[in-house]
Amino acid sequence: MKRLFLALCFCCFASATQAGPDSYALLLGSKHLGSSEFNEVNPGLFATWERKRSALSLGAYLNSHKRLSISATSYRPLARWRTGTAGLFGGIALYPENGRSLKTRLVGDVIFLGGVQITQGAFFAQIVPLTDRDSKGLLAFGLTFKAP
Repeated sequence: MKRLFLALCFCCFASATQAGPDSYALLLGSKHLGSSEFNEVNPGLFATWERKRSALSLGAYLNSHKRLSISATSYRPLARWRTGTAGLFGGIALYPENGRSLKTRLVGDVIFLGGVQITQGAFFAQIVPLTDRDSKGLLAFGLTFKAP
């Protein structure tokens, strides 16, 4: 399953990865709304390729179940201002051992994730609505920087 997931990610990013990433993002942590049972220290690194109307990201992070996850997402800004954006993001993530029990499961341990993303300068935040009985939502946050 992991090989299939990685192959899908690389196929989706084949044209973008030829040029190298435009920026990187460091995921620092999260806050589960309505629950304190989850890991909220989620270090991660993502490479992002900017497109004309969207951005594609591929990365790895320590998930809320204290396991390593990899994800591929796309972000579409809907509003822009001088130092930031607001929009929607969506994608897939591999949640080893836990994906099968999540309501957004697609196949195996691969889940869908999506929500609202806001950027301001180097800071980003993502708000993910959840329908889980243990948590009503997730706020994830971190920092971005341009690729050298």
